[in-house]
Amino acid sequence: MVSATDLIIRMQPYSKGLKSFIFSNPDVVKALKITNYKGFISLGVIIISSSPLAPEDKVIGFYVYDYKSRSEKFKQDFIVDIGSKDKEFILYTRFSGVKKSKKIRDINDFSEKYSKNKYYVKSHHLKFEQLPKEIKPRALKAIELSKKLKEADFRNYSKDKRKKIDLELRKLGL
Repeated sequence: MVSATDLIIRMQPYSKGLKSFIFSNPDVVKALKITNYKGFISLGVIIISSSPLAPEDKVIGFYVYDYKSRSEKFKQDFIVDIGSKDKEFILYTRFSGVKKSKKIRDINDFSEKYSKNKYYVKSHHLKFEQLPKEIKPRALKAIELSKKLKEADFRNYSKDKRKKIDLELRKLGL
């Protein structure tokens, strides 16, 4: 049976290699904020860049809205595509309850390797005003969705509802 987490990952604008990496690493699934739908809403947006400190690597930044924290805010974690080959990845995040490993590292490790206080500064926790203007419409939708989620419990979809979503995603090729 398809899970809510499977559906969430399939809906993300990730490459096939990145989706494969995520699906084949249960600890990565646990560490990803987008799969923790009880507190985060994905904006369905990724920003791809590279750091002058490691230009061979592709930096994939993804945005979520943290609607369960005291002060609701947007967060960005990073998945690095090592060598930009869509085969080897490292998730950089800070998410309690997830142990760090070769594939999951703390966001401070990202800052040390890819930023050195020059690049990606203040890009981990953001206020609405700090978001790129292109994604602000999605951010507003996430805020509205969070209000609905707080009012009703959509986390326990029936099997039939998940099957319907699964079929719709398959039609879209996701």
